[in-house]
Amino acid sequence: MRQGKRLGAGVLASVLTVSILQSMAFAADAAPEKQQIVGFTQAGQEIGEVSFSLGDDISQLTAQMPRTVSVSTEVGTQQLPVTWTTQADYANTDDFYYTFVPQWDTNTYDIAPETEVPYILAQRTDMTVSDAQGVRSKQAKASGANATTIFQFLVNNMSYSSAAACGVLANIQAESDFNPHCYGDKGTSYGICQWHNSRFTALKNWCSQNGYDYTTLTGQLYYLKKELSANNDTYLYNGKTINNKMLTYTASVDNAYNAGYYWCYYYEVPANRESVAKSRGNVAKNTYWPEFSNTGSNSVSSVFTDVSSSAWYRDAVQFVYDKKLMNGTSKTTFDPNIALTRAMIAQILYAYAGSPTVSGTVSFQDVPANAWYYNAVRWAYQNNVMAGMSSTTFAPNEALTHEQLAVVLYNHAGRPAGGSMPNDADVNQVSAWAQNAVKWANSKGLLGYISLEGADGYHPQQSALRSETAYHLYKYLG
Repeated sequence: MRQGKRLGAGVLASVLTVSILQSMAFAADAAPEKQQIVGFTQAGQEIGEVSFSLGDDISQLTAQMPRTVSVSTEVGTQQLPVTWTTQADYANTDDFYYTFVPQWDTNTYDIAPETEVPYILAQRTDMTVSDAQGVRSKQAKASGANATTIFQFLVNNMSYSSAAACGVLANIQAESDFNPHCYGDKGTSYGICQWHNSRFTALKNWCSQNGYDYTTLTGQLYYLKKELSANNDTYLYNGKTINNKMLTYTASVDNAYNAGYYWCYYYEVPANRESVAKSRGNVAKNTYWPEFSNTGSNSVSSVFTDVSSSAWYRDAVQFVYDKKLMNGTSKTTFDPNIALTRAMIAQILYAYAGSPTVSGTVSFQDVPANAWYYNAVRWAYQNNVMAGMSSTTFAPNEALTHEQLAVVLYNHAGRPAGGSMPNDADVNQVSAWAQNAVKWANSKGLLGYISLEGADGYHPQQSALRSETAYHLYKYLG
């Protein structure tokens, strides 16, 4: 949306995924059958750094880069022959960093255009220590006062999750380096979001009419909120549509990428937006998520003292907390290592269904009409999600076991066929009535917490912990 060279522009503009050239179609009768690339082993990651001096020919950089990268195909993992390119104008700029992405023979290999690819960072060596520190600080840890202010506004004033806010940050940094006084496009665009032409005029008019200074960060943030409050041609024809989509991104590293991509594609709409959107999604995921994910009022690591930012279940707890499926056991604790009860899982899935009105009664003598879980149990029973322990007992306060949790989610999914048992020595202990459910859960990747927590088996009759249940729900519903 703007012109003009700025420090690190090569990094943020580089294509981190499939190039336009690689998406070209070839006539079916002229090309041999292609191998399908399922994904890159180090998708979206920096896999190396090379050095250069100002004036070096680009071939000197690419000569330092690997000739192959590891990919997964339909027949297994293999080394893909590649060359390297950057979307930045290397010959006519003097930036300190450029990112290079792989190119391959599109007559031989095919891949979906949305697939993320690895990248290599090229770093200039003919600069002072202070230059290098300043650039790296801007690029890899851009947590200046303006970035923090923008993040907090998005979270506290617009109800964005930390992931959605990180996506916006990646775009604003690319557009303006968080500078509210930034001009672009030969003076026709302005501000942190580079409002262009008529949108620049609308920014000035709205701020003037509502008591804000359009040249300030505060004025621009409140105008951004106005832009996204409705689908209005005066401000932004799809503003509310964009805002509603951003509100769906719960806090997770994957959603930081998704939010960065979506905001670029539909809000900023730069030239070559497909490739630029992928680049900004990666910046959101790799730069801003590690820095900002544990800040803000909605971060579970800030809310709960027993959910650390490094806990394997942190993103899962964030998901169930954002979705209002699980709360803490107190205002400051989540208690990840205590067992979940049968009543609790009924209540969680009832809440996920929108807590609909329930009629009729149940024959369970241990489910009184005044119990907090009464409607949830009735709903779970009537919708074949959960059965009783007998015709007259539900055992609401009994701990849910691993295999029971698998059965509950299997029932909720409609009892689909397929799957196989996990590769654990104790799977022979899985009850006959739970085997199909465990096979399905394993095929859906719901049992991954076992290896994450260092367990030495599936332990089908062991109580399902709150952290484990959060992980199941995150993988199943997320």
